[in-house]
Amino acid sequence: MEPNSKSEQVEKPAKKTEKNASATPKTALSAKWVLLIILAILITLPGVGALWLVWQQKQQLVEVESRLDGITELETDISQLANSQRQLDSQLSSLKQSQLEQGDVLTKLQNQSPLSSDEIELEWALAEIKYLLNLANQRALLAKDTSGAALALSLADQQIREIGDYRMQPLRELIAEETLALEAAGDTDVAGIAADMLGLIGSIDKLRVVTGPKQSFYDETEEVTQPSAWREAVTNIWAQIRSLVVIRQQQDAPAAVLMPEQRYFLYQNLRLQLETARFSALSGNQKMFEQSLQSTISWLEQYFVGDHRDAMLESLQNMQNQAISIETPDISGSLRWLKGFEP
Repeated sequence: MEPNSKSEQVEKPAKKTEKNASATPKTALSAKWVLLIILAILITLPGVGALWLVWQQKQQLVEVESRLDGITELETDISQLANSQRQLDSQLSSLKQSQLEQGDVLTKLQNQSPLSSDEIELEWALAEIKYLLNLANQRALLAKDTSGAALALSLADQQIREIGDYRMQPLRELIAEETLALEAAGDTDVAGIAADMLGLIGSIDKLRVVTGPKQSFYDETEEVTQPSAWREAVTNIWAQIRSLVVIRQQQDAPAAVLMPEQRYFLYQNLRLQLETARFSALSGNQKMFEQSLQSTISWLEQYFVGDHRDAMLESLQNMQNQAISIETPDISGSLRWLKGFEP
C-alpha cells in the first residue's frame, strides 16, 4: 500500500504545475488589454483636451459678443440721453429768453406814465390812418380799383391834416405822390364790372329763346278707311319715328332752334360764358375777357329775343370798351413810413 501512496504524492505536483502553466497566458492577456486601454487613453487625451479648449474659447466668444451687445445698447442709450439733454437745454434757453422779453415789457410798462387824452386821440387817429392806407393798397393791388385807392388816400390825408402834427409832413408828401400816380394809371372799376356780371348771370332765366312755327304733319291714316294689317304696322312705325325726331326751323333765324327740353343747355352755356368773363375781369386777363364777352353777345343775338335780351346786349357792349388790364403803381411807401413812425 505504501508504494501507491507515494505515487499519488508524486503525481499531485505535476497537476499543480499544469494549472500554473494555464494561468500564466491568461494573466499575460489581461496585461495586454490593460496596456492597450492605457495607450488608447493616452492617445485620445490630447484630442479631448483640445475639444475642451475649443469649447472654452467658444464660451468666451459668446461672453464677449454679449458684452459687445451690451456696450452697443449702452451707447444708444447715451446718444438718446444726449439728444434729450440738448432738447432740454434748448427749451430752457427759449424759456429764459421769453422771461427776459417779458421782463423788458414789464419794465417798460412800469416806466411808462399813464397816457393823456391827447395821446390817446393821437394813437386812435394813427390807427385810422394805418387802416386807410392798408385799404388803399388792397384796392390798388388786388381789385385794380385806382379810384377807390385814391379815395382811401384822400381820407388818410384828411386825417393827417386834422391831427396838425408837423412831424407827419413827409407822410402827406408821399400820399400826394401816390395819388398822382394812381390818377396817371387810369380808372377801371373791376369790382363794378364783376358786380354787373353777377347781375347779368342772375337774370339769364328771364331771357326768351327763339321759337320756330308749329309744324303740322299729314296723317295718312285718315285717308285709309280700312288699311291692311301690314300697311297699318308700317304706318305706326313711321309715326313713331317722326315723333322722335322733329326739326323746327325759322326762316329769319341763323341756325336751327332747339327743342324746349334742350333749352336748359342753352341757358347753362350762356351762364358759363358770363362766369368766364367775370373771372377774366377779376384776374386782369384782357384777352379772355374780350373773347368771353364776344361769345356771349353772339350767343344772345343768335338764340334769344326780347327787350331783356336787348338790355343785356347793351350792357355787354359797354363792357367791351373798358380796359381791365392796367398797371397799378406801388403805393406802399406811405404805409411803410407810418409803420416806422413813433409818436
